[in-house]
Amino acid sequence: MSKKTLEQSPPTGRSAGRLLVCAMLTVGLYLPAVAHADDDQDRLKRLVDQVARGDEVEAAAAGERLVELITKPLVEAIGSLEARPIEEQVRLRRVLARVTGALRMRLFRTDLSPEDRKLFDTFAASYPELVERLFDGNFHVRRAAVQQVPLEPNTGAGLLIAAKVDDEDADVAATALEMAAALHDRVVARALTRYIRDATATVESGFYGPHQQDLARVVALIVARSAPVIADAGSSEGVPAISEALRFFGRSKYWDHQHRALAVRALGQLGDQRAAPVLLDFLDDPTRVRWRTVEEGKRLVETVGDVALLNLLRIYELRPEDFGLQVPAQDPSFAGFANDESRREGHHAVRIWYEQHARQAPAASLPASEDQD
Repeated sequence: MSKKTLEQSPPTGRSAGRLLVCAMLTVGLYLPAVAHADDDQDRLKRLVDQVARGDEVEAAAAGERLVELITKPLVEAIGSLEARPIEEQVRLRRVLARVTGALRMRLFRTDLSPEDRKLFDTFAASYPELVERLFDGNFHVRRAAVQQVPLEPNTGAGLLIAAKVDDEDADVAATALEMAAALHDRVVARALTRYIRDATATVESGFYGPHQQDLARVVALIVARSAPVIADAGSSEGVPAISEALRFFGRSKYWDHQHRALAVRALGQLGDQRAAPVLLDFLDDPTRVRWRTVEEGKRLVETVGDVALLNLLRIYELRPEDFGLQVPAQDPSFAGFANDESRREGHHAVRIWYEQHARQAPAASLPASEDQD
């Protein structure tokens, strides 16, 4: 008996009046069917566990049995599609095309927290067809659906946009990232924080083998581009996840200097002192990011370490000039030094300040740079 049939025929005990009327008709049919459904459910659970936890041979065999258990009853119920009239074929094909999407959607909902599940259900009730298309098997359909998600702040929109950032198709993921950047609310930030945490742990675990490194690089790129979205939302909850991503990807082959700079700037923008240790770790990164020519033809060079220094100073509300860091008035996002000697002095000075103040004083009493005017 299918789940839908069980929902249409309430289990014993839900309605005494109905049972009194129907008992003679159902006692011989309903109870065996329920028992059969329970047996199938137990078999499904066992097979799922074997696929997830068994060795390679056992998992493969369990996977075959799982597919058979799920598809065989449906195929037998449908029979030959070509033997049916065209109108029936079209209807059945449409329903079959929805099966995978419905499975993905239900699994996604299952993994949500109670708070986010409520947001999802409210959004799905308002936009049922749109939500269904977001989980469609065709990536063209999913991409178009992402573009149609209304940018309603602090609703299920953020959850679903973030879910498509984790889409297996790169074009869908890129489109979802654009939508996330446009929305940048607390919900999408919370969901992207989960994505960064899980994606970092997955790549760090070595899940992607030698022949999947292109995929690992795509995941790493999405992680880097997700950090500014969280920062724009002002979500300090993302600081630990972004810090760990910078710590791992920033020392890996997956990120270049631009990606490292993205994560560093995001941490500085959030202004949370929990990011200080990882920013200190990247002070010595000498990779050049960009350069600027300022007054009298003087050339300033910005390294990843300089970006880390600038954003560390922003977190503690310290003045860049007190550490020799030059920030052109016309471009406050840029910070650099004229030479390596002044760079070493500036970086050394901030380490001394951190040891004297940040490590020993509670956050509320950390001193800002004194006014020397």
